[in-house]
Amino acid sequence: MNRKWRIAFVALIALVATLPSWNLAAAVESDNIFLHGAKLSRPVLNIAHAGASSLAPQNTLAAGRKALQVGADLWEIDVRLTKDGIFILMHDKGLKRTTNVEEVFPERSPWLVKDFTLAELKELDAGSWFVQTDPFRQIKEGNVSVEDQQSYVDEKIPTLREALQFTWENDWRMGIEVKSMDYLPKEEIAGKLVSLIKKTKMENRVVVSSFGHDLLREVRRLDPNIPIAALVIFAPWNPARYLEDLEADVYAPSPVGFTASLAIKLGGLGYGVCIWTYNGARQLRRFAVMEGVSGIVTDFPQRLEPILDELFGPDED
Repeated sequence: MNRKWRIAFVALIALVATLPSWNLAAAVESDNIFLHGAKLSRPVLNIAHAGASSLAPQNTLAAGRKALQVGADLWEIDVRLTKDGIFILMHDKGLKRTTNVEEVFPERSPWLVKDFTLAELKELDAGSWFVQTDPFRQIKEGNVSVEDQQSYVDEKIPTLREALQFTWENDWRMGIEVKSMDYLPKEEIAGKLVSLIKKTKMENRVVVSSFGHDLLREVRRLDPNIPIAALVIFAPWNPARYLEDLEADVYAPSPVGFTASLAIKLGGLGYGVCIWTYNGARQLRRFAVMEGVSGIVTDFPQRLEPILDELFGPDED
């Protein structure tokens, strides 16, 4: 190799070494639509919040089935670890709001997920509360059939493995939000999660999100091909630089961490921008046409889907 070509080769190696790892990860063959720089078949994803939460009890397979039925592109669920180290779908750290745990285990207050084994949790009814409380008034408005209401009685808390299997069987996608579990090392949580995703062969059909960004860094370290989404309440001082340093693929802001100009900037840099949680038809339509927004998390995927169909046509993916 002559001197001219040797200098050029060294310069090329130096340039590659400066590239962020998310760019290298995105270059790996993958059909995961959440990876940095990935292209969507239609501009905006319909993301069902904990499943179709307005039509079925949140974070259950029933809610997943409903979300799939109404045309959501994926369901975004919450996970926590049981006492015996199994991931289950559950938003709250306590079981009181969405199960009959007080009735089944009256002496176990304050009924925290971390204090129960999976076998114990499988004894609980995680569906009747939805029928009793009608959290989105969809039963009162006649949008949940009597048959569906009856089927929710004694609905079980699913494991993440069961939810991943359901998602895989239906050629669908899932967002996995890891809830705060400060009593466990992030390495343990991330290790269990990445191992499960790989065992179920769902690397190309999931995105992992969390408000715990150190946990996301650990997921990235263990497998750079599993996309990560930074959940935030308030926008970082320099969001683009922050996402680059985090090696994130998706920015997932609350309403106070989101602006139209920021969505345009981050979208232009190849980041997904998935906003949460919006339910009103006028809101959904406004954000669906906003430049840079690539996903809308909603409790009403059945309301968002016809809007996206009208604007962009049916999703052919």
